Amino acid sequence: MAAIAPEPHIDASFTLDAAQLAQRRAASARRVHTVQIPAIRACGFVILCVLAVLQDLRSGDPFPPQHLLDLLTLNLVYAAASWVILRATHGRTGRIDLSLVWMHLDVLVWLANLHHLEQSHLFFAYLLLMRVADQVGFGFWRAIYFNHVVVVAYLGYAGWLTVFEPAQAHWTDRLPIAVIIYLLGTYLSFTGLVIERIRVRMRQSVRTARELVERLEQKTQALELQAAQLDHARLQAEQANVAKSQFLAVISHEIRTPMNGILGTTELLLGSTLTAHQMHYAKTAYRSATALLALIDDVLDLSRIEAGKLTLHTASVDLRALVTEAIDLMATVARDKPVTLSCTVPPDLPPRMEADPVRLRQLLVNLLHNAVKFTERGSVRLKVDIVHEVPGALRLRFAVRDTGIGIAPDQLESVFDAFTQADASSTRRHGGSGLGLAIVKELAKIMGGEVKVDSTLGAGSNFSFEVSLAKSADVAASAELVPRRSEAGLSAYVLLVEDDAVNQMVVGEMLKRLGCTVDLVNDGAAAYAAALAVRYDMVLMDCHMPVMDGYEATRHIRTGEQARGTRMPIIALTADALAGDRERCLQCGMDDYLTKPISGAVLAAAVERWTGQRTPPQSQW
Repeated sequence: MAAIAPEPHIDASFTLDAAQLAQRRAASARRVHTVQIPAIRACGFVILCVLAVLQDLRSGDPFPPQHLLDLLTLNLVYAAASWVILRATHGRTGRIDLSLVWMHLDVLVWLANLHHLEQSHLFFAYLLLMRVADQVGFGFWRAIYFNHVVVVAYLGYAGWLTVFEPAQAHWTDRLPIAVIIYLLGTYLSFTGLVIERIRVRMRQSVRTARELVERLEQKTQALELQAAQLDHARLQAEQANVAKSQFLAVISHEIRTPMNGILGTTELLLGSTLTAHQMHYAKTAYRSATALLALIDDVLDLSRIEAGKLTLHTASVDLRALVTEAIDLMATVARDKPVTLSCTVPPDLPPRMEADPVRLRQLLVNLLHNAVKFTERGSVRLKVDIVHEVPGALRLRFAVRDTGIGIAPDQLESVFDAFTQADASSTRRHGGSGLGLAIVKELAKIMGGEVKVDSTLGAGSNFSFEVSLAKSADVAASAELVPRRSEAGLSAYVLLVEDDAVNQMVVGEMLKRLGCTVDLVNDGAAAYAAALAVRYDMVLMDCHMPVMDGYEATRHIRTGEQARGTRMPIIALTADALAGDRERCLQCGMDDYLTKPISGAVLAAAVERWTGQRTPPQSQW
């Protein structure tokens, strides 16, 4: 007797009955709108409350302030009230979708929270993207609609600030934020297309199954194939969701960390043995990445200046070393041109002056870079002159003269305008954003000086500015901040504190090529332990690390040094480049501040400046 095939197992909850499906859809809709969405909303506002509390705790002001209590009350009362109203009115509002109405009102309450949170950081505005993200499950058009809602609401909020709190308007910062929110929201909305496709496929599957219910046993294979397609579609949806999460995570990371890997590894590659084609490609990649970074830095600096957030931080500076460093930095830019770089410093210049080394170096480098860019052959010369001397201070003139293409008389004034170049035609030979000289002009103004230019078309240009700098009051005391040469007269012994593997490799290899001996640790706690055991010539400290961050590690090291009566130079090497980051590093006890990505020339200058050792010359690839 032939064996009887067992009947296929069918889930008892599965049904193709239209009435039962309608009941289940109604029950599911009630559960979503009266339980799940209100619960998620409540969790969201609780998180906003936690963020607000943490921010106010860190501010150092008396806690809790009344405005914080008002905000917490608003969040909690609103979340509870919306939940109660949705449960009480579900199915009784006719064609009005009350849940959708509350989602619009959520944006207004979020703006109240944003007004509180962004007192420290404007990036809290990106929380508005959550309203777009939680609509993706409803489909593309609903998500794209709420994308426009949040952008319009944010711009309206910025307009409200312009009227009632103009000091907080910050349109130069908010407009890019609004653009980024719109672009990210559009990306998120497109992920809803996958969900819509799955929903259509589900409906088609149910319709097909209903038509074939009478022939179920004969069509088992077809239904199994359909189930396989649905499973594949589900996997695609899960992969799309993972991709969305990864994309958001990448966007939230600072752009400088990967740029350090790109520029650093490319620079290391250029120092290796390459074919002519490989060398050409590597040079092109390095220059393109450098141009991108320079544009990012220039836009950031210009926005700080226009917002009035750029301040000077004076310190005792060796002007001769600073001028030489600026020339050395430009040597890599001019390496492929028959251009001679030189500098002249008066012999009677005091050994140390009071100035902001970072901004003065930036001003000189921008002028030198502009001169090198527009000089095909000849020379670029940086000259420092003493204009006059008063008790305790000098009036200095810094001039950069080149033998380049020159500037027409009717264009001399416009070259200092942002995003403007003397040759703005579509056929211009020299690229650039036109921000360099605009930043030079503003930096000179902040320093109490004014940039002047003399130029002859076809014969070169002379850019100059004058500033008054105080003489260093205590040369001996300021010199103590500059570390001694390694006791054995050998290369510097450096502690590199960095948790990112790529940056460990890049910076560590750069230091070794400079002739340094490098110890590597992954977090601040390990750095503190190493600093207790070894007296390093220099410590390069990342700021954001697990276990213990760079700020806390520096404070611990400084506390230990007070007991021993010693001091190691600690230099921040961080991707933080926003307003206030440098000040935070110096306040916690660090001696200097370097930003990622860092080049071999900048790193060499820092090693020389803080260890007193002349680093080996770098290859001029």
